[in-house]
Amino acid sequence: MTRASKKQPTAPTSSAELANAFSTPVAPFTPVLTQTIQRYSDIAALPSLLLVGAPTGYGKTVFASTVARTLQTAGHAALLHSLDEGDADFGATVMRIEALLGCESEGVGLMFCASPMIETDSLIDSMQAAAARLDHDAVLIIDGFDPTRDAELAHLIERLLLGRQTRLHVIVTGIDMPPDQFHRLRLEGKVQQVRPTDLALNADQIRTLFETANAAPLNLTPDQARDILLQTEGWPAAVRLMHVAMSSHVDPQSIRAGITLDTPLTDTLARRVLGAIDPEITNFLFEIADLNTFHAELCAHVTQNPRSAELLAELIRLNLMIFPATGRPGWYRFHGLFSNYLRREAHALRSEAERHAVLARALDWCRRHNHLQDAFEFALAIHDGGQAGELLAARAAGQVRDHGRHQYYISAYERLLAIDAFPSDEAQYWYVWAMVFARQYEKAYRVLASMRHREAEGDELDERMAHRKQAVLSVILFSLDRIPEARQRAERWLEADDGLDPFETSGVACVLSTSGIADHDIRTARRAILTARKAMSRTGSEYGMAWISCLEALIDVEEGDLTFVDHALDEAIARARNELGAAAAIVSTMDMIAARMSLERGDVLDAKERVLQGLSQAKHHGFIETAKIGLEVAVRLWDGTADSEFAPRHLDAIAACFPPRLQLMLHCAVLVRLVRLGRIDAATDWVRRQDLEESLSARPPAFPAAELASARRALLTARIAWLIAQRDFPTALSTTEAELRTALKGSSANWQVQLLLIRLEIEAATGHTAQASKTLLRTTSIAASRRILQPFIEYADVIRPLLLADPKKTWPLVNEQEIAFFNDMTQRISAANASAPDGEAASVSPEDLDVDAPTSREVELLGYLDSGLSNQEIADRLGLTVGTVKWHLHNLYLKLRVRNRSAAIFRAKRAGLLNR
Repeated sequence: MTRASKKQPTAPTSSAELANAFSTPVAPFTPVLTQTIQRYSDIAALPSLLLVGAPTGYGKTVFASTVARTLQTAGHAALLHSLDEGDADFGATVMRIEALLGCESEGVGLMFCASPMIETDSLIDSMQAAAARLDHDAVLIIDGFDPTRDAELAHLIERLLLGRQTRLHVIVTGIDMPPDQFHRLRLEGKVQQVRPTDLALNADQIRTLFETANAAPLNLTPDQARDILLQTEGWPAAVRLMHVAMSSHVDPQSIRAGITLDTPLTDTLARRVLGAIDPEITNFLFEIADLNTFHAELCAHVTQNPRSAELLAELIRLNLMIFPATGRPGWYRFHGLFSNYLRREAHALRSEAERHAVLARALDWCRRHNHLQDAFEFALAIHDGGQAGELLAARAAGQVRDHGRHQYYISAYERLLAIDAFPSDEAQYWYVWAMVFARQYEKAYRVLASMRHREAEGDELDERMAHRKQAVLSVILFSLDRIPEARQRAERWLEADDGLDPFETSGVACVLSTSGIADHDIRTARRAILTARKAMSRTGSEYGMAWISCLEALIDVEEGDLTFVDHALDEAIARARNELGAAAAIVSTMDMIAARMSLERGDVLDAKERVLQGLSQAKHHGFIETAKIGLEVAVRLWDGTADSEFAPRHLDAIAACFPPRLQLMLHCAVLVRLVRLGRIDAATDWVRRQDLEESLSARPPAFPAAELASARRALLTARIAWLIAQRDFPTALSTTEAELRTALKGSSANWQVQLLLIRLEIEAATGHTAQASKTLLRTTSIAASRRILQPFIEYADVIRPLLLADPKKTWPLVNEQEIAFFNDMTQRISAANASAPDGEAASVSPEDLDVDAPTSREVELLGYLDSGLSNQEIADRLGLTVGTVKWHLHNLYLKLRVRNRSAAIFRAKRAGLLNR
């Protein structure tokens, strides 16, 4: 269903491979090699980005195809992708670019819980890495760029080229190139621009075009060439039509006489040409005018003319504004200007019934020859909603699930709605999935609800389709954070599941498992994830298996079973890195869970490093429960300062990308951290600014985000912290005890340890030292077997006085495991600095951290990064350009195996690189 994962780039490397891998159609005429074409056909002359902007008819496609073909002939990897005649869908374009770069992502379909298998940012990361690895020059040529339609593609191009030393060059052609497009690349001086005047033909080149024409070459005098230049202003399309007209014995002076303010030059030329050529050819042109692309057999079928192949060959011989269709051998198209003229004339001369009859025959031929996208377009053109719906439904799964063409499918379906208000269930079903994958959850829910309503009115019920709809509904509800309803539907769906589609089975089981995690129903979560693993193992999806491992670890972390899951998660991360690539978004999500495990064990440095990596993609990947893990780790590592990488303003930007429940839990965690740090004034201000007063009261108002156990637990912890901050210890203790009685009957060791330490804090604050010591022992007995160490370090200010009160006291520990754990805990608490609870660890060598030794210049850059200087300020200090500084930083990040400044500074400090 998806493309196979690739461990290594597979770009063509030999000259023969480079020349043949991305073949470009040969034009049916000899292009004039203008100075502009000759210049940019030399790989050494190409900038990072070349923008070719000019009106229709200025030969942008000729420029693009000639440059591509010349580069390919020279043995370079050059890919021409046409958006006008080919496929403007972003997903299809990405697949072509991946082929050029030799990287293949873990699948372009989507599978799990409405989380794209290819998230845009992680996809770009992997493509950036592939571009940086190129050991040969590669040229990507995008023809027919539209700045409004192709904004996502512009972002991709900018990311591929920005701040990187790469051998990738990009050429973009289009009618309009706004000055604010690619502005960051412009600022770095990486852009050159080709304008209409650079594409226009001069008098000598006009003579060359006439003399080298494949059909009816003409020798022009200098005066004739200048006269044509005067009439056409060097406009290539008009010059070519002028040649066809003159070769058909049309007087150029009569053309000039026919030009008016209301009649474009190309229309006048086209009319003269059609009046001069064989009437049979003219009639043939009008018959095929409504075909965007055409083939000899298709033309024969739609015109019912046995001479169609001969007529088409004559059109090609005459070079009558005809071009080969990109990526479709044997298919052709007319130049846009000529095509528009033909259609206007055909519509004026032929009735709608006649034109629809031609298109109906085209539809029939395309269906029989499996050209389904063309057939769909013809069905729309003749308003045949039934056939259009069938054709769209037949390709729906491939377009949406397998190829990730969500926006294309949404657009196609909505065009279908204009002629058929009730498309087939299959087409509508994949329309819902396309909206889910595009994160249009509310709209998807409304459309799915209308499908159920239509069935209730008496349509024949397809039991299989009804089952599939319930699957997508559970995913939509989960994505909208309507967890209780999503869970109920997922349970019912799995009870009736026949197992025929393992992707659906696994996806719904993952919804149920994650719903169980969110509501702290660990038994349900474990049972569901076992079902998901069994189903996913039948799909061969490495990405899917990585998600299963991620959720299994999440369940164990929530329970506090760190010793059980530790090695399993490390192995899963290693496999995901190897199979999917280190830049895959799922690896970052797994890193956040691993960070939580490291933190609980007391390995603060590893936790910081992993959570920095994980949070880098948290906005775009995963769901509330995975993001919650990362945010909780970050809050616990926060030192309370505003300029910390873990300051709430940074974390809030991540939480805002998810439903409100995550933001509520983050705000609660920040309050708890502020109280633990003893910053009561800041905690008071936080409660006021986040409007938490009512939520923290004894009887908080009911609201949807607080229905789940995860949100209730976050609110309870925040309320107890708030009571402690207000020194209302009796209420805080009674609230804690009430919750603790339930928690000790459950299986979550983490929650038990947290509540016991809160009770210990209250007992110590109220002078009940003996009881506090007993609580410490009980907490130790729970935490020791699971190595839950960090919470004790976070409460060092409370535990240290108990230890110092009687240094010779013998604590009644019951086994060697508890004794070892207690000794480790007391040593760490003794060494901890009260003002910096995490302490400063001794630096280790770069070799120990698996980083490459930086150069002296890169070490100098590290110092500037640590000082908080901007790239411009660093450039000013060193006398370099900003682009050079970014290049040095890129190399430095690669050596340190990080993605951003914060992670680079942290890892450099840990390796002792900033102490040199």
